[in-house]
This record gives sequence, structure tokens and C-alpha cells, in this order.
Amino acid sequence: MGKWLAAGTVAVIALLALLWMQIREPAAAVTPAPAPQVAAAAPGELHTASDLAIAAQKVREAQEHAGKIDPASDAFTYHFDERVPPMLTMEAAKCYSGGLHRVHRNQKTKLGYKIQIKNGVVSVHDVHIVESTIDDKVLNDCFLAAVSKVTWTDDQLPDWQQDDELVIRPERGMKKFTPENLAYEGEGPIGKLESAGHVAASREEPVDMPEPPPAE
Repeated sequence: MGKWLAAGTVAVIALLALLWMQIREPAAAVTPAPAPQVAAAAPGELHTASDLAIAAQKVREAQEHAGKIDPASDAFTYHFDERVPPMLTMEAAKCYSGGLHRVHRNQKTKLGYKIQIKNGVVSVHDVHIVESTIDDKVLNDCFLAAVSKVTWTDDQLPDWQQDDELVIRPERGMKKFTPENLAYEGEGPIGKLESAGHVAASREEPVDMPEPPPAE
């Protein structure tokens, strides 16, 4: 009987020891599941008029901060748009000195061109004849070459590009820019252009005035 009790005691002790060892073992490390990744949303595009207006406003603000004139302002019109036709016409007028190239007062040549402002430098490109009633190739070719050479620098002007046209009427509006007319010192009113300096009055034929009624 004593042998069975001793054996039972040993078995109980062994079982308790086994349980104690299992309790002391660290729990198995748990690997966390990876967090689900959310796809980044695609950047928005300018689809509405409001988006475009906001973008345009940002461009204008950036130009104002850089000390440039706003292309949508009156200052740009006075500073650039109104200056271009006289500058181009004055250069074209150097081609017309009368003589064998004299044309009728109603004849004209219309030029198309692209004008560009880049880093304050104004230049003219892609000059071509749109239409012409002047059948003088030498004269028209001279107009093209002269207008293509026009350039000036103005650091206040923003980067800009546009297509435009110039109508040249040698015996009308252009005549006041010709060298012979600029050198004219006869009587008559004298005009002035801010961009062209002193300009003498055109010597086109005066408009006929009605005769005064006879005195009674």
C-alpha cells in the first residue's frame, strides 16, 4: 500500500512540474495583419469656369508681384496695344519713297503677323500678306522685311503672344511716317506720337470745303 502511495505522489509532483513549465513559457508572438492601403485620389482637373477663373487670377497675381502689367488692364492697352501699329507702320514707311513705287491713294496691303513678348523683349514673327491691292512685289517684300525686324524692350510687359493684322495704306495713314514727310518743314499742324517722336502733318489732299455765301 505504501508503494502505491509513493508512486502516486511522484506522479502528482511530475504533473505539477509539467504544468508549471508550460505556464512559464512566453506566448507565441502574434504578427499583425498589414493595414489595408488606400489608393491615392487622382488630382483634380480644371473642368469648370470657376476653376479657370481661379487659375487666371493666380497668374495675374503672380505677374503683379513680379512688377509686370496685367494684360487685362487699361495700362497694358496704353502701354502696348496702342503702341504696336505706329511702330510697325513707321518701319514699313521706310520702304515707300514715291518715285517708281508710287501707288494710288486707295491701294493697300494687309499684313498678318504674330507678336510676342518674352522676358520684356517684344518681337514680330510669321509676317505674311493677307491681301493686297498693291501690284508691286518689291514694295510688298520690303514691307514684310521691315515689319519682321521690329523689336523693343520694356521690362514692365508680361510674357504675351497674340495674332494681329496691320493695314498699310501708303498714300493715306502711312504717309505721315515716310522720311520725306518727317523731314517736311512747311506750314500746317504738327502731330506728335509718344512712341514715334516728332511727326509732321500728312500732306494728303485737303477735304474740299464749301464756299461761303456771297455777302449781301
